[in-house]
Amino acid sequence: MKLFLVEDEKGLVEGLKKMISRYIPECEVIGQAYNGIEGAKLIMESQPDIVLTDIRMPQADGLDMIQSLKDQGCLSKFIILSGYADFEYARKGMQLGVQFYLNKPVEEDELSDCVYRVMATVREEQAKTKEIDHLKQEVHSRLAENLLRDLLDAGGDPSDHEDELLRLIGMPNDNMKYVCALLEFESYVASSLPSGVFKESRLEQVYFKIDQVLKQYDRVYRFRYGGSQLAVIVMQMGSVLASDELHHSFYSLKETLHLEQKLNVTIGIGTVQERTAGISTSFEEARHALSYMLIKGKGSVILYSEVLHMVKRRLPVPEETIIKLETNLDKMDEGGSMSIIHDIFCQMAVEKGLSPADLKLQCLNILLSSIRKMSFQPWQMNDFLGRHIPSLDEMSRFRTLSELEEWMIEVVRAILALKQEYKIPEKKDVIAEIKDYVAAHYDESIGLAELSARFFLNPYYLSQLFKQKTGDTYLNYLTQIRINKSKELLEKTELKVYEICQMVGYVDTQYFSRLFEKITGIKPSEYRKNPPRI
Repeated sequence: MKLFLVEDEKGLVEGLKKMISRYIPECEVIGQAYNGIEGAKLIMESQPDIVLTDIRMPQADGLDMIQSLKDQGCLSKFIILSGYADFEYARKGMQLGVQFYLNKPVEEDELSDCVYRVMATVREEQAKTKEIDHLKQEVHSRLAENLLRDLLDAGGDPSDHEDELLRLIGMPNDNMKYVCALLEFESYVASSLPSGVFKESRLEQVYFKIDQVLKQYDRVYRFRYGGSQLAVIVMQMGSVLASDELHHSFYSLKETLHLEQKLNVTIGIGTVQERTAGISTSFEEARHALSYMLIKGKGSVILYSEVLHMVKRRLPVPEETIIKLETNLDKMDEGGSMSIIHDIFCQMAVEKGLSPADLKLQCLNILLSSIRKMSFQPWQMNDFLGRHIPSLDEMSRFRTLSELEEWMIEVVRAILALKQEYKIPEKKDVIAEIKDYVAAHYDESIGLAELSARFFLNPYYLSQLFKQKTGDTYLNYLTQIRINKSKELLEKTELKVYEICQMVGYVDTQYFSRLFEKITGIKPSEYRKNPPRI
């Protein structure tokens, strides 16, 4: 605990220092002054916890010094030392918030008792301040996570909201390069919890390792995206973010998490973007790359550029054929699904120039396309992959197209069995159901990750399907629902703006107000005064 002495009698200053050193060892005298003007200057510089000051001093007395320090925002606690039993001094001291007084001559017991009481008050206030700071940090962290999810769920389309989101989060956006990654951990990471959710203590350990391994980059943001998935945004100012360097960095992260935390993780990495609007694009790519775990195997680090290379080698199976296979899987029609698989293999048999490796890759690509609509929970999918999907190397045991076809039929049957086991329903019009759900739950945190888990849809596919069916991104649709509701509340209630902000699903009033103004053209308070007349 730091203590500062202000007293015009040098002999008394030396005596007080000796008494404090002997009887109050927890306290350190960090400085002294001999008048109020000098004392105010040195106290503001050193910021002690406690100031022990005389009242009557030349140039400026102790009370004037305290008033000056209070005006400058000084948070030190003051003990007034005086040989004058003057009520006016005591009254003015109380007005300044001084609670502790000592009379000259100072006795050791009185000094010790008084300083220890002040120290207890300081510790109590420091604990409260620390608790408040922790709560503020936690609120800011939760806010940042929610805003970052909004940014990532923008669907890859430019939006007016990116710069505002980045400003609120504190992310720089000048001369920056961005790349996103999505990490998916195996279910046993948190086997004691449902749906692969991380324990908070384990999550902090993972965050620490991410920060440690990726420390060469200017900024790294990492947060829970959903279930056993973590999103990572890497930012670099000015210089180029090379794909091979990123692959190496995330491979090192994967190895570190496996060796030091005993965690198995698969990582999808998007492309480098130079605009803030491209962050959501990079994340879409990372999510799409991660879905190729089906082909690359669990525990892989998959660049979106690699996925593009594989897609270029894909056998051009007509989209309508894939849609028919999806439909039959939705309807749990085993016979229809087998018929379509057989037709695909008949086409592959007459295709020229395909090597055995190409044929095996095409099988996995077709399978991946056929289940793109389905989003088993990660622990379900990981279990399914482990039981039924071999790696490309393991597929070397298939020597003929017939063997490949038999394997494909087995996998399709396994998909149908999994749908039956977990009662994954057929969706007649899933987007209509999602819109109904959003209309009822707009005030909650409902990002794409939550929706994909609830409606058993792949997040990447859901994002694309929503845009296809509605002509807008999911985030823009949700935002419009919330803003429309807030306009209704502004017109029909006397609720304060911050209350309406919370009621429509936002946690930051400033962000809500700016968003409202961007969409409507006026601030919420102005809208309430002059709502448009239809």
